[in-house]
Amino acid sequence: MNNELASNLNQLMNIGDGFFENFGEPFFTMDSADNMKSDITETKDGYQVTVDIPGVDKENIDLSYDQDVLSIKAKRNSALDKKDEKQNVIASERSYGEYVRNYRLPDVAGDKISAKSDKGVLTINLPKAEKKETGHKIEIG
Repeated sequence: MNNELASNLNQLMNIGDGFFENFGEPFFTMDSADNMKSDITETKDGYQVTVDIPGVDKENIDLSYDQDVLSIKAKRNSALDKKDEKQNVIASERSYGEYVRNYRLPDVAGDKISAKSDKGVLTINLPKAEKKETGHKIEIG
C-alpha cells in the first residue's frame, strides 16, 4: 500500500520536468534492498545467499522458502524506543523497522536449507534438489 501511495503521488506530481519525480518516496517507502544488501552465488550443488543485517538479532529474523522463493524478514528495533524528553538527540539517521527481501531460487531441497548469523552477516545455504524429469518426447507409432 505504501509503495502504491508513493507511486500514485509521484504520477500526480509529475508535470514533465522531473522536479517532483520522487516526491514523497522517502516518507512512504522503506527500501529493503538498501537495508539488506546481499550476494548470491550458485554452484552445481546449490545456492549461497549472504545478507548484511547489522544490528538485527537472530531472534528478529524470519526465513522461509516456499514455491521457489526464499523470503527474509528482519526487524531492527529503534535505538530510541522512548521519547527523548530531555531533547538530547541532535540527529537520528539510523534506520529501523521491518525489512523484507525475496529471492527466486528454483529447485531447492527445502528441508536441507541451513542458515547462520554472525556479526551482522546472515549466510543461508540452499542445496539444490535432485532434478525431476519435467517432460519427455513421445513418439507416435
